[in-house]
Amino acid sequence: MSRLPRNYMNTPFFHVITQGIEKSYIFEKPEDIKYYVKIMYKIKEEHNINIIAYCIMNNHTHMLIKTQLIEQLSKYMQRINTTYGKYYNKKYSRVGYVFRDRYKAEGIYSEKHLYNCIKYIYNNPVKAGICNKPEEYPYSNYKMMKTEFKERYSLMTNSECNNEEYVFIDVDEKNVITCNKIIEAYLKENRIDLKSIKQRKELLKELILLLKDKNKISLRKIAEELEISRETVRKIYNQ
Repeated sequence: MSRLPRNYMNTPFFHVITQGIEKSYIFEKPEDIKYYVKIMYKIKEEHNINIIAYCIMNNHTHMLIKTQLIEQLSKYMQRINTTYGKYYNKKYSRVGYVFRDRYKAEGIYSEKHLYNCIKYIYNNPVKAGICNKPEEYPYSNYKMMKTEFKERYSLMTNSECNNEEYVFIDVDEKNVITCNKIIEAYLKENRIDLKSIKQRKELLKELILLLKDKNKISLRKIAEELEISRETVRKIYNQ
């Protein structure tokens, strides 16, 4: 089932990701990616979708979408993935699910958040070591980004485009497992439970520092696993 972002009615912008089942390749050849992109653009007008940015990797996709009708986002993504799934199964003589989930999405709530998301999407192949610059990757719309976004994006300084402030949904679950194990071990060592540690600020800060500084877990993921707000985690971390 698709996961909608919290407070999703407060923004028209969404970072959307799909991933292959069991993290396997769902785009074996260039024509597979081209077919997926063709579907994206073919039906976007029917669902009042505006595609701001996209990057298609071998086993997952990233899209930045603008829509004023949130209910259309689910319908749009379902049609894309259902259509592509049928195409992929027929072409490669297989049966079963192609995508791990229907999709995942998160809302974008500020201009800085928006342009950091754009940078994050286009830097996916760079981060993966596929190319040195976003413009070298052939399966994104980096070169065709609309002027209104490209001009603002190009004017942003490195400090403005800082992905440390906004950690976007990703396809790697390694940090989730690591985070859970560290929290479990820390609670056991200090003979305290998750609910109680929230009342012990000194222990809570120590745990947050352990996760963030020593294990490179994002503040967002820490907040999710500790079941407290990201802003609270950020304030404690910066104290």
